[in-house]
Amino acid sequence: MKHLIIILILMYAACISAIAQTSEADSTAKRHDELMQIIMTKPKVPIKTIGIYVYDGYNTLDAIGPYQVLSELMSVNIFFVAKNNGFVKNQRGLELKVDKSIAEVEQLDILIIPGGAKETFFQTQDQEVLDWIRKIDQKSVYTASVCTGAWILGATGLLEGKDVSANWYRASEIMDMYGAKYQPERFVRDGKYWTSAGVTAGMDMALGMINELMGDKYTKAALLDLEYDPKPIYPDGNATKTEPIVKEMLMQMYDIDLKPLIDAEKNKKEESAQKKKKQESWPELDDYHAVMAQTFHPAEEGNLKPLYANAEQLAAKASILKKSVVPAKYQKLGVKESVEALEKESVALAKMVKKKKSEDELKKAIFALHDRFHEVMEKCHH
Repeated sequence: MKHLIIILILMYAACISAIAQTSEADSTAKRHDELMQIIMTKPKVPIKTIGIYVYDGYNTLDAIGPYQVLSELMSVNIFFVAKNNGFVKNQRGLELKVDKSIAEVEQLDILIIPGGAKETFFQTQDQEVLDWIRKIDQKSVYTASVCTGAWILGATGLLEGKDVSANWYRASEIMDMYGAKYQPERFVRDGKYWTSAGVTAGMDMALGMINELMGDKYTKAALLDLEYDPKPIYPDGNATKTEPIVKEMLMQMYDIDLKPLIDAEKNKKEESAQKKKKQESWPELDDYHAVMAQTFHPAEEGNLKPLYANAEQLAAKASILKKSVVPAKYQKLGVKESVEALEKESVALAKMVKKKKSEDELKKAIFALHDRFHEVMEKCHH
């Protein structure tokens, strides 16, 4: 009997303890739910998919940093994508298994492009990759780059006219090639485009995205969950703060592999621009215009001496213009016919001068010829 009483007492104590623990657990869960109601606000824009594009030679933290930070967003599918699925190696040869290829990924809410070095530059030449980025950008909420990943994003043309951040190395020079304006900030947002400075700055950019989407309390919770409170032992992680000798050493190191590639790309772009300019220009028309201006404007004021001197030259320039190839830009309705009429009337004016026609007749002829020239110009630019 005595043993039974002891057993009953122990069972009663255990029940009381279990009830107390259950009550405490319920209370904790309830408080957690209450706090989550405060912190877990509705996202400004729903984000369901985040893809981080990786390639052989990518910088590890450029990709893994934003991956870790953006994983703080709940109910989001975040994954790596490469040109081909399989293994991709970072700068140090560490392999990352990638299950999705660009052919399999047709839509992303957020696309992030990490940087690297020489291999990153090679990505700027891969039209298949650039076309895929442009395609994803059509529907993405945010399109972003980390470090030299801005080179790849810039090569798509999507950053033209945008303020951007990037790795400090020749940043203004390189981003200018892509029509973007470099800002020496930790990260920059211009519309839907987010770009960060080098490596670790990608984490700050990712936190900026969380703050934009979820607000300050959620972001602060993410910061604490990550225990992200960096305190570098020196302030030299910024190109504007480090010692000149340190910056010069790194610049020289990067230049060994990258400067020849950058210079070649700049030359290619300059040659392309010159070629385009040449294709869009019509030097024969410009030459005729120059002689016309020297002849017509004095005639307006009653001075026909330049007309007597330039009539043969006008006729010759008009004949050259008629025989020239019309640039594609100016191959418009009626241009060819107007140029033929201009040549015919220029030759006729030269004959009038040679035959010593009256000043009144010559004035009428040069005024009519000037009108014909403007007809050509209007049709070219219509």
